[in-house]
Amino acid sequence: YKLHVLASDGKWEDYTTVTVNVVNKNDEAPVFTVNEYYGSVTEELDGSPVFVLQVTASDPDKDADQEALRYSLHGQGAESEFIIDEVTGKIYAQRTLDREERAVWRFVVLATDEGGEGLTGFTDVIINVWDINDNAPIFPCPLSCHGDVSENSVIGTSVMEMTATDLDDSAVGQNAVLSYRIVGILDVTNSKQGGVPAFSEMFSINPTTGTITVGLGGLDREQIESYLLVVEARDGGGMTGTGTATIQVKDVNDHAPRFIDHSCQARISENAEPNAEVLELAAEDRDTGENAQLTFSVVAGDQEQKFYMVSHKQEQHGVLRLKKRLDYERHSEQKFNLTLKVEDLDFSSFLHCMVEVEDYNDHAPVFIPHFLSLAPLPEDVSVGTSVARLVASDSDSGQNRDITYSLSEDSDTEGLFTIDQSGVLYVARPLDREKTAQHQLVVIATDHGIPALTGSATVQLPLLDVNDNGPEFEAAYSPVVFENVAGPQVVRLNQTSTLLRAMDRDSPENGLPFHFTVPPEYRYSNDFYLQDNLNGSATLTALRTFDRERQKEFLLPIVMSDSGHPAKTVTSTLTVTIGDQNDHAHVAGEKHISINSHRGRMPTTVLGKVYAPDPDDWDNKTYVFEGHVP
Repeated sequence: YKLHVLASDGKWEDYTTVTVNVVNKNDEAPVFTVNEYYGSVTEELDGSPVFVLQVTASDPDKDADQEALRYSLHGQGAESEFIIDEVTGKIYAQRTLDREERAVWRFVVLATDEGGEGLTGFTDVIINVWDINDNAPIFPCPLSCHGDVSENSVIGTSVMEMTATDLDDSAVGQNAVLSYRIVGILDVTNSKQGGVPAFSEMFSINPTTGTITVGLGGLDREQIESYLLVVEARDGGGMTGTGTATIQVKDVNDHAPRFIDHSCQARISENAEPNAEVLELAAEDRDTGENAQLTFSVVAGDQEQKFYMVSHKQEQHGVLRLKKRLDYERHSEQKFNLTLKVEDLDFSSFLHCMVEVEDYNDHAPVFIPHFLSLAPLPEDVSVGTSVARLVASDSDSGQNRDITYSLSEDSDTEGLFTIDQSGVLYVARPLDREKTAQHQLVVIATDHGIPALTGSATVQLPLLDVNDNGPEFEAAYSPVVFENVAGPQVVRLNQTSTLLRAMDRDSPENGLPFHFTVPPEYRYSNDFYLQDNLNGSATLTALRTFDRERQKEFLLPIVMSDSGHPAKTVTSTLTVTIGDQNDHAHVAGEKHISINSHRGRMPTTVLGKVYAPDPDDWDNKTYVFEGHVP
């Protein structure tokens, strides 16, 4: 500004010119030429730093020093991946970039005037990383992709998608445009063998989508259960990647089950309990899973439903078991011709099985009749005489019906009888009616089964008496006649009676009446007289006075006869004891005893009876010490 100034004092005045210069103040921030910069750099470039783009700004202030502008870069990756020349504004990539890690970088560039001390303007910088084909296609499955297809599927049946990914840019160029092909097929049904090459055209793949389909008909799981496909994916730049696809062929029920055995025979005892196992049968089905779960059943030959089958579906075997008890004695239950069936969900097959029932020893021998009463037999029958014949029968078969005859030891403890194996009963030893008047013999029939069974019959055999026993004293008489008593006196034979009586073990017709006498040489004895009372008793009379010290007893033979035909006569001895009376004094006795002691020691010892001489021997003596007792 130019100012004209007047100075006046009222009279005088003067003029001068004042020039005022307006000095510029820094009040305008730098301004970039564009609000947003775009640049690009190719990934994987070597030779850093690589120039990317240049930003420019200006300072609107008048007469501002445009050279004093300073640039700076801000944002993620500044000073690490990217740098800027603070004077020129040129931006460089100072490291090798990977588009697959980051495709776009965004920064803010600041421009500050006055050498970086003044005002600041800013702009956005966007840097795109250009793609190169540096990534091969990758299949997403870690080890192997998995798919499945039913056997017998028609051509063109879709199996699975085998899609790969390429980390390169799919929006630009062909680096991520993929094509597919199958480079190998292996049969990996038996994984232990590592895989066997299979027919290469069994499967096909869509080169664009990677969809695997059935290429040929005739997929058969029973031949090849699992395939391993090696699939190659190729991008537009020629890089390739491979992946494996494991394809499981799913089972279709296209095979009928079959019994492994072509014939079947079994044996079972008629004694088997219900639910007992008869036999186990295995079958096979080339299918798998639920198509190979087998059910077993009995379909024919078992009208009375004696059997049933238990199915172990997973294990593919069945167990034939007994449902009801068997009876071999019924002809229809000795052999069964069973038809067995095995079936899966759709198919079945049959097997004929012959089951033979073995006889079990379940019937004991039976006598008819089981009680036999025989006519009386004389007791003096000869040894070896046949008494009777008994026959037992057994409903079992084979050795179970073979019978051995024997006698129960309890019914024939003395072995008086024997029986042969045709059932004939014999006398084995002499019989005695007086010991056993009637025999109750138990005949036992034992079969040869295991365990053996027995049946029994009772034979009642009474015996006819033969007069083979003479009379006997009715009691064990022990008559006593005391000395010094004048005769005659009737002898008391026991405490209650003076009569001598007899008995006979034979039957009554061979017994009473009995007759008593003494031998002729005793009939006129001066000692005793026997009187037959003719009524089955006799009386003995002592005829004189007796002295025991002269004779202590008399032995009298008594002759007794029964009334049998012929009569049986026996002689029994009656001992008459002369009773003692104390008619003699006893005198002083003397006894010398020698004792040997061992080393002065002697145990308590019985020395013997005191010697006291006395002709009387029935008197009751009392012994006491006299004087000092040593």
